[in-house]
Amino acid sequence: MLIKVNCIIFMRAFCAILGLLLIFTACQKQQVKTADSAQNHAPLVIDYPAGVIIAGKKHTAATESSNVSFAEKILSPHRIPVLDTTTNQMVFVKLNGDRVSLSMEELAGKYDIILFNAISNPVPLRISDLENALAQIFKFGKEGALVSKNPEQIEDFRTTESDTVAKTALKNWLSGLNHRDKRIIVTTPDTAAKKFVTRIIPGIQWVEQRLDSRTILKVSFENDLITYANTDRYFTNGITFDLQAAWLGRSVLQKLMVPYRHKAFVTYNLSMVQDMYTPTDTRIAPSLRNDRPYSSYLYFGYRKTTADNLRKLKMSSQLDVGYIGPYSPGSYMQTLVHKTFPTNDVPLGWETQINTDLILNYSFKFQKALVAKENFCLLAGADVKAGTLHTNAGVGLELQAGRFEPVFGLTENEPWPKLECYFFAKTHAGFVAYNALLQGGMFNHDNIFTLNGSEMQRVVGSAEAGFHMRYKGTGIELAQHYLSPEYKVGKWHKWGRISFLFKL
Repeated sequence: MLIKVNCIIFMRAFCAILGLLLIFTACQKQQVKTADSAQNHAPLVIDYPAGVIIAGKKHTAATESSNVSFAEKILSPHRIPVLDTTTNQMVFVKLNGDRVSLSMEELAGKYDIILFNAISNPVPLRISDLENALAQIFKFGKEGALVSKNPEQIEDFRTTESDTVAKTALKNWLSGLNHRDKRIIVTTPDTAAKKFVTRIIPGIQWVEQRLDSRTILKVSFENDLITYANTDRYFTNGITFDLQAAWLGRSVLQKLMVPYRHKAFVTYNLSMVQDMYTPTDTRIAPSLRNDRPYSSYLYFGYRKTTADNLRKLKMSSQLDVGYIGPYSPGSYMQTLVHKTFPTNDVPLGWETQINTDLILNYSFKFQKALVAKENFCLLAGADVKAGTLHTNAGVGLELQAGRFEPVFGLTENEPWPKLECYFFAKTHAGFVAYNALLQGGMFNHDNIFTLNGSEMQRVVGSAEAGFHMRYKGTGIELAQHYLSPEYKVGKWHKWGRISFLFKL
C-alpha cells in the first residue's frame, strides 16, 4: 500500500513539473521570437573609446548611413572607431570597472550617437553636436593620439632611466596586451532577417554566433524489455525528458558552460533523467557479494552545444544536479510494474539500495568530423566527466548515414529540412575513475552494500545503433545499446531505447 501511495505522489509531482515546463515553454515561445528578432538577449559590451550610432525605428536607413559617414569623418582622424549596431542594449565598461547599461530603444529618436571615452560615463548626443562635444569628452595629444580627459587616471608607461630591463619588458608586454585584438561575441537567432552589421575596425574582431530558435521536446524510454533478450538485470529502466529552447540561453547557468570564441551555431537544452539499476537476478534476495547493488537516481541537466561549420567540430558542456538513493522513485516504479504484470516476479532487495547522496556533475565533450558529406558523417570525439556521480574520460566514434539535418547547424537563413531519415551508430571506450552507482555516494557512506575500487573494471566499452525518422518536427528514434562488464565478475548487458520528438 505504501508503494502505491508513494508512486501516485511521485507521478502527480512528475506530471505537474512536466505540465509547468510545457506551459512555461509555450509562454516563452512568443517572447523568444520577439526578443531574438530584435537581438535583445545579447547586450553588446564596449570597454574601449568609441562612438556608437543609435539605430531606431524613427531613423530611416538613409539617415543612419548619413550619420555613420559624418561620425567617421569627425572621429576617424582621432582613431576613435564608429560602431553601427542593431542591438537594443549596450553595456559600457569604464577603466575603474564600473558598468553603465543603456537602452537603445529609449534613446532612439532623442539622440543619434553615443560617445564613450572609457573614463567618464557615456554621453548621448545629436549628430549635429558631435564636433563641438568631441573636445569636451576627449583630449588629444600633439600627434592626434587619444588620451583621457582625466590624464591623472591613466598610468604612465613611459620608460625612464631608472627603469630596469625587466621592468621595461613587463611594461611593454602590458602595453601590447592592452592593445591586442578585442573580440565581441554577438548571439543572433537563426531566423533573423536583419543581420548584425559587421564593421572592419582595427583591433576589434566581431564574432557572430547563431542561436537555434526551435523548441523541441524529446521523450526517451529505455528498458531491457526493448530488446531481443529480456534479462532484467543491471540497467533496467530509464526515462528522460529533454527540452531544447532558445530562451534557455538566457539562464545564468550559461555562464558556467565552456565558451567558444569563433563563429558557431549554438543550442541549449534542459533535461530531466530518472534511471534505475538492479543486481543480476531480482527474483532472489541479493547476496551482497560479487554482484551489482540496487541504485536509482534523479537529476536535472543543463547543456550547451556549439557547432562550428567552418572547422567541422562540435563541443558540448553540461551541468547535472540531483540526488541518488531511495527518494528517487526507482524502487516504487519497478515494484509497481512487476506487480501489474502477473508474469513478472516482485523484485527483492530494494531496501539494500545505495543510500541518499548529492549528484553534482560536470561533463565536456569534443567532436571533430573525419568525414562530413551531405548524406554521410563520421565524427571522432573525446569526453570527460567529473563529479559526485561519475568521474571518467573516454574516446569514441559517431556515424550518421542517410538524410539528416546539417550536423554543424545552418550557416545562412535557410529553412530546416522537413524530413529526416537516417541510420546512426556510436562506439565509446572509457577509463572509469569513480562510479557512485557501484561504489556509493561521495558524501554518504552509510550503505548496506557497495563495491570497492579493486572490484571495478577500469576500462568499459559501449555501443549504440539505431534508426531516426522525423517529419515536420515530429519523429521517432529506435536504438539498441550494448555495454561491457562494469565490474570484474559482471556480464555484458544490452537494452533498447525508444524516443519521441515533438516540435513545440
